[in-house]
Amino acid sequence: MTIDRSNGARRSLAVVTLAALALLAGCSGSADGKDADGDAGKSKKEDAIAVEIAPARRASLSSLYSTSATLRAEKSATLTARTRGVIRRLLVEEGRQVPEGEPVAMLENDEQRIAVDRAVTTRDTKTRELQRAVSLHEQSLLSDEAFETTRREAEDATHAADLAELQLSRTVIRAPFAGTIVKRYLDVGATVSDGTPVFDVADVDPLYADVGVPERHVARLTPGQFVRLTSDAESAEVDGRIERVAPAVDSNNGTVKVTLAVAGASGFRPGAFVRVDFVTDTHADALVVPRSALVAEGRRWHVFKLVDGGDKVAQVEVDLGFEEGDRVEIFVKDASAPIDDGIGVVVVGASALTDAARVRVVPPEAPEAEDAKRVGA
Repeated sequence: MTIDRSNGARRSLAVVTLAALALLAGCSGSADGKDADGDAGKSKKEDAIAVEIAPARRASLSSLYSTSATLRAEKSATLTARTRGVIRRLLVEEGRQVPEGEPVAMLENDEQRIAVDRAVTTRDTKTRELQRAVSLHEQSLLSDEAFETTRREAEDATHAADLAELQLSRTVIRAPFAGTIVKRYLDVGATVSDGTPVFDVADVDPLYADVGVPERHVARLTPGQFVRLTSDAESAEVDGRIERVAPAVDSNNGTVKVTLAVAGASGFRPGAFVRVDFVTDTHADALVVPRSALVAEGRRWHVFKLVDGGDKVAQVEVDLGFEEGDRVEIFVKDASAPIDDGIGVVVVGASALTDAARVRVVPPEAPEAEDAKRVGA
């Protein structure tokens, strides 16, 4: 009888294989009781995309027309010497506020004072001579010709005294209007002549700016309306107001001249370059999200909102409305997938998401931690 050894070997191998599979199945559970489903859930959680969120809000949002302008003083002047001389004293410095008529500089005036004293003496003498001539002329004791000569001499002496006093007064330089000293040109001891600049003074409260606004936006602008002015140099944002709106359109560029005023206490300076935002319309109950929540896809926009208790996101297509700084108004295109006030939308990590993606919400990283990372790098 012949024995088929190959078939027996195959049967033995099959038995060993089944035993090994049974052993593996029995050991599939861990010592702490976790099963395969628990490991899968843990894996899924670890695979979730980390995101930061911010709530969508109902808020008032305005449509802005933005442009730029240079601030100017309503009144400004260069104070110059009106006579020749040497600066004896400077009575103010840059930044000093001065009332109208206040002295700001004095020149040496010894020569002018002597000239005034001489002219006044001559004037007084000629005035007394004229008084005697009048008395004699009334008594017919002085001819008409002699009387007229005396009268002209008295008149000339009066004019000469007035001119000498004017020259003396010009050795004191005064502010022509109330304002602020914005520039000093000379030091004490400098020699000046008629027309030499000494100070610049400007009325800086309020400051003004002239802005050309397209005609289509002007209908909503009225005198007294507030506007927002921002200066990058000062890192400041203040409110100004519309002072006046020109009645005519500039035919060269289709704009209307709008004059703005900003209080001098704002800290802005004449000549400062500022950005101007006009409010042209306002939506009182706009659905607003941070700009970073928007994801572009061609010409379409969408945001990702949290669903399923915050474990997943849903992609929502939106249209954009008003924009103001970092805030953007959105309109949900599909009414069956609304975004309500307070619903979280992804603001960091949105570009890596797809519809129904699993997410893991993490708190925003503190600025101090980010700075520490940069220093460590």
